[in-house]
Amino acid sequence: MFSLSEVAIDRDRCSKELADQSAGALVSFEGWVRDNNQGYEVKSLEYQVYEELALSEGQKIVTEAKEKFNIKDALCYHRHGHLHLGEIAIWIGTTATHRDDAYKASRYIIDEIKLRLPMWKKEHYLKREAKWVFCRDHHTHVHFEESDYYFRQEKVVDQSKLKNAKVVVIGAGGLGSAALQALAGAGVGSLSIYDHDKVSISNLQRQFLYGTSDVGEFKVDIALKKLRELNPFINLNAINEAVSEENILDIIAEGELILDCTDNLRTKFLIHDACFKLSKTLVSASIYRGDAILRAFDPKRSLGCLRCQYEETPSDSHIGNCNDYGVLGANVATIGMMMSSVAIDLLNKGESQALENSLLINLGELSIQKVVNFKKSDCPVCLGDVEIVNLGLEVSGDEILDRAMTTLDIRELNEIEDIKVEIEKCDGEVALYCHRGIRSLEVVKGLREQGEKRVYSLRGGASTLVKPTSCHL
Repeated sequence: MFSLSEVAIDRDRCSKELADQSAGALVSFEGWVRDNNQGYEVKSLEYQVYEELALSEGQKIVTEAKEKFNIKDALCYHRHGHLHLGEIAIWIGTTATHRDDAYKASRYIIDEIKLRLPMWKKEHYLKREAKWVFCRDHHTHVHFEESDYYFRQEKVVDQSKLKNAKVVVIGAGGLGSAALQALAGAGVGSLSIYDHDKVSISNLQRQFLYGTSDVGEFKVDIALKKLRELNPFINLNAINEAVSEENILDIIAEGELILDCTDNLRTKFLIHDACFKLSKTLVSASIYRGDAILRAFDPKRSLGCLRCQYEETPSDSHIGNCNDYGVLGANVATIGMMMSSVAIDLLNKGESQALENSLLINLGELSIQKVVNFKKSDCPVCLGDVEIVNLGLEVSGDEILDRAMTTLDIRELNEIEDIKVEIEKCDGEVALYCHRGIRSLEVVKGLREQGEKRVYSLRGGASTLVKPTSCHL
């Protein structure tokens, strides 16, 4: 049970309410009003509460604790109004057969109440003005000001520029997890994260935003949680969605600066083209083992673009990937951090060496070579003439379900003839899928050219597939 109280909490009465002869342990927690906080003398506390919502949320937390832990009962009383020194602000009691279960449940309740309860605390001091203290969004009850958080960087950046910035990061893998931590820590005011993949065990050696307990969870969900813990003063938006021709313009429109942290050429060129169409600044990087390339593009300046060099998007089949050739976590994280450094310079000063030059980085030799970006005077993309073409070759997991399509896993089918044989066994429309949707899209393009009109590629690959149907019984 969860209750709010405007009068003093009676600990003895609370303990009696939980009396149970079948329980082997009662664990109680009391939060008291103390006489100091961070060196300032405190004379009293004041709690304000959104009572109806607090009662509902508090009861939900107590119920969750009873469901999560092997306890017999739980009780929580929380004061509101004005409290004096030494008074009990919160009392929590849990009973269980064994004490460890009661300990865990009690800790869970207090942590979740700090995080979720619509309650605000004002500290009244002896020698300074009363102030509302920050205790939501972190469980440790540490009180600090936003200015304290950024104290070490205030001499090197204009914090107000970062606070007012809107940045979109596409890809929360190796590059993205490093860049996101740096941008969040620096205080970029609004961060939107796009990724559709789940955390796998093979990610962990280079994607340092995740841990073993996160395996199987969507990356955006974990990123949102970890970044909120890192910096509670910024706005975060995490979207579990694969980038496509259908949504790219909406994604790019959300930010003033875009970080491309993806790992395939098709998506990189799609993001690049959309940024030029909407005149958004872009920071992009790619890494292959110890070699990387880092560059930035500002469509408002006449400094060249990727289409000045490649009118057609190169095929991903022409480059190596980390699955085949390996990758070192330290290398990927280094480039991700460099991307964030370029982004912060652009937000803070509007300038970066990466705008005029492609930075060719060799991490084995610790060298950086600057190559001046090539610009074609008649490049239509540089001139703003950009068309985002949707070829209609991809479908989402939801579309597969809605259209009752058959799915075909081609991850272990290496020859096109073998894939065609399997397609012949399937009825109706067929959605091919590989690990991330890159190879399957290339296969579908080839099959469409050969006249096979009923095949599609699953956007984002196997990790996005929900309740698949299969042509193999």
